[in-house]
Amino acid sequence: MPHFVIEYSANLEPDVDLRAVVDAVHKSAVDSGLFKIGGIRVRTLRHEIYKIADGNPEHAFLHVRANILEGRSVEDRERLGNAMIAAVDALLGNAHEKRGIALSVEIGEIDHNMSFKKNSLHAQLTNKGGAA
Repeated sequence: MPHFVIEYSANLEPDVDLRAVVDAVHKSAVDSGLFKIGGIRVRTLRHEIYKIADGNPEHAFLHVRANILEGRSVEDRERLGNAMIAAVDALLGNAHEKRGIALSVEIGEIDHNMSFKKNSLHAQLTNKGGAA
C-alpha cells in the first residue's frame, strides 16, 4: 500500500511524458515519508472514450487517484495531495496552452479491516540492502 492510479485521456499522449508523470507521483509518495517504498505502486489507466465539459475533443484530463490505508492525518494527506498536483502540473508544461486540461488529485482511505494482501517486496528490498 498505497496505490496511485493515474487516469488520463488518450489525447494527452503526444504532449505529456507519462513515464515522467509516473516517476513524479512515485517520488512525491517516497518524499512524503508516509509510506515504505516496498508498498508504493503507481500505474496509469488510459481512457480512449470520454466526454469532458462541452464535449470538445481537444479537452483533456489527468486524475491521480491515491488509495492509502486509513490513519494518516488530514494535514499529511493534504501535503501529499498538494505535492502531487504541483509535481504533475510542472510536467504538463505548455500542454495547458494547447488545450483545456482538467488536472486533479484525490486521496482516498482504505479501511484496514477490508485490506487483504501478501507482499514479498519488503523482504526482497531488505535483502538487497534497500529501504523496505
